[in-house]
Formats: sequence, structure tokens, C-alpha cells
Amino acid sequence: MSRPLNIPSGNSTITPDPGPLPEEERLTGDTWQDYKRAIKMINVKDDFQNLGQTPCVRTSLLYGIGGGIGLGAVRAFASGRIISASRWAVGSFAIISIVQMEVCRAARRKELRTMRAIQENFKHISSLERK
Repeated sequence: MSRPLNIPSGNSTITPDPGPLPEEERLTGDTWQDYKRAIKMINVKDDFQNLGQTPCVRTSLLYGIGGGIGLGAVRAFASGRIISASRWAVGSFAIISIVQMEVCRAARRKELRTMRAIQENFKHISSLERK
């Protein structure tokens, strides 16, 4: 097995394209049955425990929290209306987090494409033993 040339952002190595899906994960063609199977696969506890390991999530949440607190505080001090300021804080948190997540994921996709191209062009280097 060859070692990756580099590790891109998110601390995950470049992996080959996945193979075919297992039988239990394939779509059946029946929309309702597929929805039921998808809902059964959701595990909230594991999803939240592994949230920090998902690429781009940590930075997007930190940006969103900082932006939400900042914008909410400015609105609260400027207008004096706490309810309105808290709505602005929650809304800006959501928008900033989503935008940051999408920007980070786009950059990650671009970097992974570049790394795959480098790996394909320099296969002879990745097969050498490192000392």
C-alpha cells in the first residue's frame, strides 16, 4: 500500500474513490422505504461525539459564534432592545456558520483535487521507500 504524499486540511489522507455501496446502503427505488432506512441510520449521539473530527465544522462554528456574539452585542448596545439583538445574534451565527462551512468545503475540494492530480502524476515517487 502506498503512503500519501501529503495530508490536506482536515487531517485526512487522500483516499482512492470509494467502491460500490454495500447492499444495505443502496437505494431501493421506493422513496418511503429509502427515507425510513436513512432515518434508521441516524445516530445523534455518535454524530455529536464526532462533530469536531468532521473537516471544516470546528472553524465554521467558531466563526459563527464569534460573529453572532459580536453582531448581537453591537445591536444590543446600539438599539437597547435585547430581543431584537438576540435575534440578530442567532441569525448572524447561522448565516456566518453556513457561509464559512461552504467556503471551507470548496477550498478543501479544490485542494483534494490538486493533491489527487499530484499523486497521479508522481506515482513513481510515492512508491519509493522513505528512510
